[in-house]
Amino acid sequence: MGSGAYWPQRVQGRALAYLSSEICIWPAVLVPYLDVSSYGARRHRRVNAVSRLLAIAAAMLFHHAALASCPAGQAAVLPLTLWHGKLLVPVGINGAPQMIALDTGAGISTISTAVANSIDLPHDFDRAVELGGVGGRNSILNIGQVATLELDKVRLTHLAMPIADMEMKTQSGAPVAGLLGADVLHGFDVEIDVPAGRLVLWSASECPAPPPSWASDDPIPFELDEGNHILVDLRVEGARLTGVLDTGAPGLAVTEGAAFRTGLTEDALDGDIPIHGIGVNNRAWKGHLHRFSSIKFGGLTFRDTPSEIIPSNMAARNDALIGADALIGMELLQHTRLWICYRTKMLYLQSGPRSNAD
Repeated sequence: MGSGAYWPQRVQGRALAYLSSEICIWPAVLVPYLDVSSYGARRHRRVNAVSRLLAIAAAMLFHHAALASCPAGQAAVLPLTLWHGKLLVPVGINGAPQMIALDTGAGISTISTAVANSIDLPHDFDRAVELGGVGGRNSILNIGQVATLELDKVRLTHLAMPIADMEMKTQSGAPVAGLLGADVLHGFDVEIDVPAGRLVLWSASECPAPPPSWASDDPIPFELDEGNHILVDLRVEGARLTGVLDTGAPGLAVTEGAAFRTGLTEDALDGDIPIHGIGVNNRAWKGHLHRFSSIKFGGLTFRDTPSEIIPSNMAARNDALIGADALIGMELLQHTRLWICYRTKMLYLQSGPRSNAD
């Protein structure tokens, strides 16, 4: 969720229910029989041992049958376009083709005012929501009644989506329809392949979740806050920070307080390039552009990376930054393939050259 436009975060609204379970098979340990004087006792022990082995074999057969019968399936495969720091995907909203921004930093999906008006989207005037982002909060957002949201073969119905002013445009100059947020995404395993220009939503199954075969680094564990923001460890100049994986943010944005923990001084910050933007409620905000010499995220290392330093009073109004220090945006993710498994809270990455088989 970026800092230069409207970036909705946390509201009470419709979410996708999701249940999952995992099968665990403990390894069997065979121990020698104890010699006892009674034949009946020896026979009883042997019968029990055989029963245990049969139970283990049955469990293993069930486990393998489960893996074979419920592999992860592609629920949706969509083209993905990186445009001016945003990931755009085609969707259908009430039957009308639109382009929407994929935003893992948005707690709830939203629809833009321009598109809502163009398709005569019905409003729910009895309810309003408060959405927070860099620059302030907007508590006067109406709810749009979306009858259908189509993502390839996935068809979601009867969605309540806040309507917000957004200035994002597609390559053709048409308005971006809104934000596709975590309330929809967390019901799937999400594969975001930026270099290949592809978004895959994998069906969430009850099967164990092995890592994707292409993953080149160790999995990155993450936490989810109540808005389903993905919180990961981030190292900036060696200092440990908490970052939000945010495909809606153009680059790395670090709160002023966290930047000072990396060793940045106020004098050095004053000497950095001043920047400004428009946030929620059309409120202007000002910050600085600073270059950190070392940023580490998972197995990736970035050098001399420009980063927005967000004033603390502005960052406090962004729901994604409650309990976090930074937004990890597309400047760091644009050459990366990601697999987000919300149910196991694991993130897998692939960066750099890949084989044709991948």
